[in-house]
Amino acid sequence: MTLENLERIKLLLPLERSEIEFTQLIKKAKMLHTDSMRNELSIQSRFQLAYEASFALALAALRWHGYRPSRNRYVVFQALSHTIELGSEVALLCKAHGMRNEIEYDAEPFDDLKFLEELIAVNEILLDRVPRLQG
Repeated sequence: MTLENLERIKLLLPLERSEIEFTQLIKKAKMLHTDSMRNELSIQSRFQLAYEASFALALAALRWHGYRPSRNRYVVFQALSHTIELGSEVALLCKAHGMRNEIEYDAEPFDDLKFLEELIAVNEILLDRVPRLQG
């Protein structure tokens, strides 16, 4: 499904690109990503930092293309296959979104170090690709 199709079904709303916002989201994501690798923090805290870094990067990519999510946060991850041509990693990011919701809304604990490491690795890919949109 293209970005235009996601707009047509009201999952995305058009919004003029802001290079300042794009740059700020990248900067925020870099700080969150760095903190997510701090072993002295709890695994759950590291996961939340890594998730927020992923979200900021996915949102930056979406904003670069002139869109914002209408109501559901997860659409920023689904759009990555179009915004930066991300492949199978999108599934991991969608799973991370579900885990984030369980932590936030159901007080579920998070202790999956392997998944955290996979999420951090995907963030490395995002940190490489998303800033390239700017040229």
